[in-house]
Amino acid sequence: MSAPGPGYQDIPAAPPRADGGGVLARLVDGLAFRYRWATEGLGDEHLELRPCDEAMSLGALLEHVRLLCDWVLRSMTGERSDGEPAGLGDERARPASAVEGARAATLASLASLRARVLEMSAAELLAVRITGSRSKQPESFWCIVNGPLADALTHVGQINAWRRVAGIPAPAADVFRGKGPRPG
Repeated sequence: MSAPGPGYQDIPAAPPRADGGGVLARLVDGLAFRYRWATEGLGDEHLELRPCDEAMSLGALLEHVRLLCDWVLRSMTGERSDGEPAGLGDERARPASAVEGARAATLASLASLRARVLEMSAAELLAVRITGSRSKQPESFWCIVNGPLADALTHVGQINAWRRVAGIPAPAADVFRGKGPRPG
């Protein structure tokens, strides 16, 4: 399997431990891998795709997933993505499209999150607090799992569904084994 990082062509090797940090890291890996392949081949011309007027557009889904991942990263590390991949102040470093920028920022946040949770002890994980948008009362680490991470997985599924409805299905990755599509 490939090394962890912003690419996520394949899911990285399993974490060396099966405790809370290891399991959370693997959940993040699964999300990053599914997101990477759900967004593969999308361009700015696809940003307004939606199955009906009431549904979020593909662009809105990409932004929502990015914000969810940034929220979790902030809660776990205190870091904050600025919403753009590093180096965007330099015109030569700008992604070719809004989709590429969203993908790079989201995958980088998830790679940082993975690295952080693998460094954390069980006590450190339990000490993490996240504040929701409806309540300013800090909630436990567990709300990260059933809140923003589960929500992000749901929205990655919507990205895949919107693509199928539009006749541009995502490449067929092996999500069970964590392997990207293979040529031939």
